[in-house]
Amino acid sequence: KRYGGGNKESLSALFLSTVLDTLYAACRLARRVNLVSDVEAMRLPTYATYLLKPHPEVLYEKCTIHDDQIKVIIYKPRGPLSNDGLIVYAHGGGWVALTARMYHSTVSWICHEVAMVTISVDYRRPPEHPFPAALEDTYYTVKWAQHNAKRLGIDPRKVIVMGDSAGGNLAAATCALHRDENHGFPPIKLQVLIYPVLGCYNYNAGSYLDKDLENLRKYVSYYIAGDLSLVETAGNPDKMWGVPAYWRSLVGDKGPEMIVSRSIEAGPDNLRNCYAFPLFDDDPSDLPATFVLALSRDAIRDDGAHYAEWLQEHGVRVRYVEEGQANHGFMFLFGSDELALKYLRDITEYIHSEL
Repeated sequence: KRYGGGNKESLSALFLSTVLDTLYAACRLARRVNLVSDVEAMRLPTYATYLLKPHPEVLYEKCTIHDDQIKVIIYKPRGPLSNDGLIVYAHGGGWVALTARMYHSTVSWICHEVAMVTISVDYRRPPEHPFPAALEDTYYTVKWAQHNAKRLGIDPRKVIVMGDSAGGNLAAATCALHRDENHGFPPIKLQVLIYPVLGCYNYNAGSYLDKDLENLRKYVSYYIAGDLSLVETAGNPDKMWGVPAYWRSLVGDKGPEMIVSRSIEAGPDNLRNCYAFPLFDDDPSDLPATFVLALSRDAIRDDGAHYAEWLQEHGVRVRYVEEGQANHGFMFLFGSDELALKYLRDITEYIHSEL
């Protein structure tokens, strides 16, 4: 019933879910006996996502931009546009596992429902390309789109940056970097964050408790360091060199203040960098209006909730939505999961109301 009562697309999604679960289990076993590496175990099952087809009413073009350094997929609906805005989408997958091609179906459905030009960023992935590579690719895609607004048929003042999970991290970080380094470009209009990864301060509290965080710690370490050297540091307050401003606001902690970095250079100190983890932004008052979808059962539920509160404290308009039953990643199946499609339509209504 959840998958639409047995139509072809719904059964395909159910089949894909079963295949993915089976492949992940097989890869975990293969990793234990050293047949594959950690990164291969994260990536190999995801090729099953090629079973999902793009929306039939959406046109797309694969191209490279920014002096042929960044790969993107540009989507346009076959029918009329709802407005001249633009969505720049950063895909999820723990920064490491997935690609824009694997999000082909997901982003095409977003383009169809919102009826706007949409660019999916095929950002460079860690561990081969650690921070700030993925952020730079997303940020420069936004700047390229604003610079080429006439060619794309969009208004550079109506750019929405959107992403899920690790892509939600990149979307929020791109908004912060664009605010600080926009060099005369119009500010980003909206950010839409779907169960985003936004902090790494304390994995021993709140929604992180009693959750299996092994992969999360690995993803964070691969993203920041390009290896597993930060697995024991991420989420450990005793190793984070002080307390971030948002945490003081939440719990009144009186410990030493954390010195937050605003660098986009590589290095282990980026665990406390607001461009790597936007919850560490000590003054988010100039960020765009924000939509946050968090999941009650998700280990990173508090990232979205705390970020929404932190922005509201600084006068940013925020719509915060929390879903009580879904699991992390459910929005990947817009084309077949009724609950995912319902939230996509909520997001569509939000975007249209704000433009």
